Amino acid sequence: MRNSIQTTMKKIIVFAFAVMGFAAVQAQDTYTNDRITNTSDVHGTARYVAMGGAMGALGGDISVISNNPAGIGLFRRNDISIGMGAMIQDADAIDGDARGHYSFDQIGFVAAFNNSNGNNVNIGVNLQKKIDFRGSMIAENGVLHGLSQAAQMAGLMTDFGQDYSKNSGSLMNQAFGVGIYDVFAGDGGQMQYLANKNSFYRTSSGNLYGLDMNVSGGVQDRVFWGATFGVNFLNYNSNTSYLEMRDGYYEDKPLPAYKIQDYTLDAQHDVSGAGFNIKAGTIIRPIEDSPFRFGIAIETPTWYTLKQEDSYFTFYTKWQNNGWNEQAKSYDYTYNYDDGQYHQYDSPDANYLEFNLHSPWKFRLSLGSTVEDFLAWDVEYEYSMNNRATMGYPRQESSGWDDQSVGMDSDKAMNALTKNTINGVHNLRAGLEYKPAPKFAVRAGYNFFSAPMKDNGRFDQTIDSYYMNFVTGTDYMNLKAANIFSFGMGYRGKIFYADVAYKYRRQHGDFYAFDDRYQTAVAPESQFITDPGDLTATDVKLDRHNVTFTLGFKF
Repeated sequence: MRNSIQTTMKKIIVFAFAVMGFAAVQAQDTYTNDRITNTSDVHGTARYVAMGGAMGALGGDISVISNNPAGIGLFRRNDISIGMGAMIQDADAIDGDARGHYSFDQIGFVAAFNNSNGNNVNIGVNLQKKIDFRGSMIAENGVLHGLSQAAQMAGLMTDFGQDYSKNSGSLMNQAFGVGIYDVFAGDGGQMQYLANKNSFYRTSSGNLYGLDMNVSGGVQDRVFWGATFGVNFLNYNSNTSYLEMRDGYYEDKPLPAYKIQDYTLDAQHDVSGAGFNIKAGTIIRPIEDSPFRFGIAIETPTWYTLKQEDSYFTFYTKWQNNGWNEQAKSYDYTYNYDDGQYHQYDSPDANYLEFNLHSPWKFRLSLGSTVEDFLAWDVEYEYSMNNRATMGYPRQESSGWDDQSVGMDSDKAMNALTKNTINGVHNLRAGLEYKPAPKFAVRAGYNFFSAPMKDNGRFDQTIDSYYMNFVTGTDYMNLKAANIFSFGMGYRGKIFYADVAYKYRRQHGDFYAFDDRYQTAVAPESQFITDPGDLTATDVKLDRHNVTFTLGFKF
């Protein structure tokens, strides 16, 4: 009797905290932060894209405004350009989501001011796409070895039951509310969490655009300098759906009362805001009679002020009434009727958060030269300190009339997870331009971006982070290295020019729908115990094809 009373009291306490959890918000995590700020791609004018973005030492293209600002100093005439593009993902699209779309890539101008002493000062402004979030992914895993997301949430809620200051997020509370797990059945007799298959879908949209404003110049055609102030505008939208299937789901017979059937978790996640950064660089031609030159550039972090709004996240499940929740229905094994379906929904008004995000520092070194007027080449190296990206939350103080932000409270635990999970990224790129005729050029480029995540990285939800109090997802993906191949051609008239480029970006990732660390870690709670072994990753193909067109005028 005493144990029964204790169990009842525990359930009441959990539900009380669950109600509070419904008013929670979802912060940002290491993996999402990298997804919305990692610019390991090549965007810009068609000439820039065709040469793989390797123009940091050559200059003379509006897109170098954010790569090496000194490159704008090589313009000798005023220039206006505009670019459009199209993208097709080289993977199956989710039903209702197109595999391809059109996009606005770039618009900008350079005003060149020359003087008779061989010195010049230029001003440039360029609005350019930096990340295209549009796309979809499917990850299905039929080799779970009994591992399940529900077991992870049950394990996290067990910690929650012991320490109400940690791991008390809306996700665990919602899942408990719809009966996906029960942390109090210590002998495993009430529910089992063995899963045999899962499916995860994500569709995303939005872009990261950068508005770059530049001042640059040259001294005697030997030394070029430049500085760019940039403002980035971020708009990221994501819709996800996770389906977990349990043992016996395909069997045409009733399951034991202590076994739950499958469930689905749907969510929508939106992030928007702006940030600013500063870039500075130089290009030096060390030998007066040689066209060989080298460039050096540095880019500060982008200091973002962002807001996150989750429109919804919802559990749908079919489950057995276990005697204490009157809203629960009986199983509907045929799925032909409404009986047996139960869902729980988190209010969109509650899921709002303002936060700060600082992207990594970047350092660039480039070498380039020309051969008379028919050949140009450029090779570059960039190091991006992705593992040093940081996040936090605005610190508010009341001024008597309203609250004002006076600083940032750093999320130290999440920043530590970033250092342990994310790599610094090395980027090697090379570009070549050849002119078979004075007005025509053909171009080729290549990029290699090293893997941004460690192979053994995981989304650890046991850390003492503010975000973990409000977590609404368990998935993560360890991205592999990216290879980008590009080529194109262009026409240069006296005033008008036109360029076209094709780019193929190849990258895969190891996807995990949940973290398996809790699957065997909480014995003797036998409902958590599954077959030993690590969760098998799902290989996700993220390849893309892009075509870019640019029109411009020089005068």
